[in-house]
Amino acid sequence: MSVNPNWARWVFASVANHLKTVAGAPPAIVEGIEDRDEAFERSPDRCEIRITGPFTSEPSSGFYELEVFANVLVTSNLSHQKNGYDSHKYLGLFHEAMDQVIPVYKFGAELGDDPLVFVGCLSPRGKVSVYHFGQLEKSTRIKQGLVDAKYMMELSE
Repeated sequence: MSVNPNWARWVFASVANHLKTVAGAPPAIVEGIEDRDEAFERSPDRCEIRITGPFTSEPSSGFYELEVFANVLVTSNLSHQKNGYDSHKYLGLFHEAMDQVIPVYKFGAELGDDPLVFVGCLSPRGKVSVYHFGQLEKSTRIKQGLVDAKYMMELSE
């Protein structure tokens, strides 16, 4: 038995979908899927969602463990902010969302895909971490922060 070639797509799309729904107010893009257009670059607050994985192992025949990493980079332009804690608010929203179980569905337009079919759940493993990088350069007044998480899911095929 081997890894299902659809898992990577379903996992990526499910994590992206989960995190995009959190974005709300600031524009958010999924790295590698959406472009950084001019409106995104000009936004005082913006979020970049990055997803890596799945990394798979087969501890026993037909039983798989999938490991996925996700992070969200929040960038804020202090020149436009009325409240210096705006970026912290967004980091907090992503922190909450990334500390939840993420359902994986068969998202896609390929044969056999069905967004109503549940595949399994990605569960946070270890710490969900929030990093504050602060102001990157004095002259640009840009500050950044990041929320980072690791997820695990068990599947049998």
